Amino acid sequence: MKNLGTMNGWNGQPQEYKNHLENCGHESAPFRYCLGKPGEYEMRTQRVYQIAKKKLGNCYHQETCQECGCTWAVDSGG
Repeated sequence: MKNLGTMNGWNGQPQEYKNHLENCGHESAPFRYCLGKPGEYEMRTQRVYQIAKKKLGNCYHQETCQECGCTWAVDSGG
C-alpha cells in the first residue's frame, strides 16, 4: 500500500495514481447521457473503480483502491 498524500496538494498527478487510473477498474455498460434537451442523448460508458472511502472529518476523507492498494486523501473543505 502506498499513501500518495492529499489529492488537493498534488502538483500534477503522481505516477502511481496514473497507473491506478489505467490499470484498475472496468468499463461500465453503455448508458444514456442526457444532453439537456428532451429527446437528445448520447450513449456513453465510464470506468468504474472499487474504492473504499473512510471519513476522517467533516470535509476530509481517505480513499483506497481495492485493486492496487494506493491510498490518497481528499479535502473538500475549500
